[in-house]
Amino acid sequence: MPVFIPLREAEFKSKGLPQNIGMTKKQIRDILMKADSDGDGCLSKDELKKAFKEFGSRMPCWRAYSCLRKADTNHDGKISIKEIDIVVDYVLAWFQSKN
Repeated sequence: MPVFIPLREAEFKSKGLPQNIGMTKKQIRDILMKADSDGDGCLSKDELKKAFKEFGSRMPCWRAYSCLRKADTNHDGKISIKEIDIVVDYVLAWFQSKN
């Protein structure tokens, strides 16, 4: 039978970004651009997943999928520079919903 062992408060807060942190659009954009590991100027689902891990998401794969569906306006499976503002707004809305 599996046993649930809750994380202590200090352990929980040490994962990802600290809770209740305010981020600017520039900071979010910088994290997104840093996640572009192949340097092609576009963000794939895996690169978005990496960014959401850095943002402290508990479900980065789901967040990346949801964000890609919302922001990928030309339906090429990647987030281009033209679509990055939609992602930034998505992240800001997600941060506001957490607080």
